Amino acid sequence: MKLIGTLTTLLTSLILISGCAWTELKVGPTGEVDRKFHVRYVTSMKDCPVGEPFQLWIPVPHNDLHQLVEGMKVSGPTEGHLKTESRFGNTMYFFEGVCTSKQMDFTIEYDVTRHVYDVNLGSMADATIEENPDASMAKYLAPSSLCYITPQVKAEAAELAEGKSSVIEITRAFYDHILDKMAYDKNHQGWGRGDIAHACDVGKGNCTDFHTYFNALCLSSGIPSRFQIGMWGRYQTELGEYQTGGYHCWAEFHVPGHGWVPVDISEADKDTPLNKDQYFGRQSGNRVTLSSGRDIVLMPQQSGTPLNYFVNPYAEIAGKAFQHVNKRCFWTDLSGSE
Repeated sequence: MKLIGTLTTLLTSLILISGCAWTELKVGPTGEVDRKFHVRYVTSMKDCPVGEPFQLWIPVPHNDLHQLVEGMKVSGPTEGHLKTESRFGNTMYFFEGVCTSKQMDFTIEYDVTRHVYDVNLGSMADATIEENPDASMAKYLAPSSLCYITPQVKAEAAELAEGKSSVIEITRAFYDHILDKMAYDKNHQGWGRGDIAHACDVGKGNCTDFHTYFNALCLSSGIPSRFQIGMWGRYQTELGEYQTGGYHCWAEFHVPGHGWVPVDISEADKDTPLNKDQYFGRQSGNRVTLSSGRDIVLMPQQSGTPLNYFVNPYAEIAGKAFQHVNKRCFWTDLSGSE
């Protein structure tokens, strides 16, 4: 494969290419280093119709307050370009050309340093829901095609918030409610789409379903929240490269005057009840954030419908969604074994 690009840091490229849609990029990561690792994200387009035009979008992480991305290298059969979509600031590599073989492979690799993400909940204890939130919060108070306010969600949100005044109190009630009502279970049809109706009716699913439920309750209460998704490494550092699982997702809610607060409800459900407190207001470092939001419109815009979420590569052949595309993620810890 032909080497087509090396980025010293993704931060520099975003400033030059996109003008920095995310203000956090101007600040960079804060707090102590939690984990360091090398990621190799391999995309394969298979059974390609040779001679037909293709387009391919591959999600890549960007710098924020909790992660620093460096040394990005990209290789593939055609040149790619780093792009940023305007609504959520998600970044991606975009490739287009003509299918030259039945299988085409694209590899993007980079180093990631994750910083501790552990907020001081006590300092936010008195913050209440903002009646007139800043315009920048509008996209985090808008429904998506699968995350919206149902009559059940509206009733539950009102009941759970009754008698509570602070954002922390209300969101913790949502968090505890979902833990009580939902079970981490993928042995049924419909899991993993983040469909609020399915989550409420079935009461089980994976991380996508758990956090859609949380986002919907926040939406009903006027609390800005955002869905985030990315790659997931092992809790303990290990020697050598290993292949990671599919993905992991989580959520954040916004406290006026303080900022974003993380929750990871599905991990709390899989862990012992005694440890559930550590997943409210705190994130473990064994993750890479790839994108935020739902109903994603790519850059350049895809011909197909908006993506439910953006963690996997997406391809089109002759303007139509191409299903024979997959990814494999490989992870190498750089901070030594424990």
